Amino acid sequence: MDWDSLFGDDYDYFDLPDLTSELSEKEASSMVELGGFDSGMALLDAPCGHGRHANVLASRGYRVVGIDRDERFLSMARSEAEAMGVHVDYRHVDLRDMAFSAEFDAAVSWYSSFGYFDDETDRDILRRYRRALRPGGRFLLDMHSPYRHIPSVLANHEMHVDILRRGQDMAVDIQELDAEASRYYAEKLTIRDDKVVRARYSVRMFTAPEIVEWFRTAGFSHARVMDETGGTFTVSSRRLMVLGIA
Repeated sequence: MDWDSLFGDDYDYFDLPDLTSELSEKEASSMVELGGFDSGMALLDAPCGHGRHANVLASRGYRVVGIDRDERFLSMARSEAEAMGVHVDYRHVDLRDMAFSAEFDAAVSWYSSFGYFDDETDRDILRRYRRALRPGGRFLLDMHSPYRHIPSVLANHEMHVDILRRGQDMAVDIQELDAEASRYYAEKLTIRDDKVVRARYSVRMFTAPEIVEWFRTAGFSHARVMDETGGTFTVSSRRLMVLGIA
């Protein structure tokens, strides 16, 4: 995965304008509602990116630790926390190196941040989330629905294409679904000031029974799936949400 290309200056230019403070507030409210999080909980935001949710949650009374592999994002998160007058314990940690042990009442992985490695590695990451939680702790996982792009793939020469424009500049995301591996392989092209940058990544897609089984084998005592509103997950759902109980 081309991390630096995907989350560098072009990410700031194309993606950040849409990630408004209003959206962050709304999504933080969704986390609290869907996860059943009580104010005052010790909460792990992993990965936390540039802190747009962690800082909001801290402003609402949560004791937040945010981890990310990107020092640039962490610097942005700390600056925003200072501007907001809130405290978040930001740490430079890769998901694959999480070593928390029964330290949190809740954990969250938002914005399709799970499934970017091979299955063995992703299973290990899921076990690390479980170990980070105290007994009864809650882990809320937000992912794309595996069915979301299939109509587009079938209609568009087995590819799903997203195009984002900023004036004369464009970011083009081209995804192809490997049905046997249940994995999207993608290439993102950014065309900015007549310069083209290519970045590749792939992400695992899960059916509801499969991800529930992953949670069970990772040590969660219970897991359930739902859509982005907390309702029944269907083929029309935009997101696949999973709530696991330690």
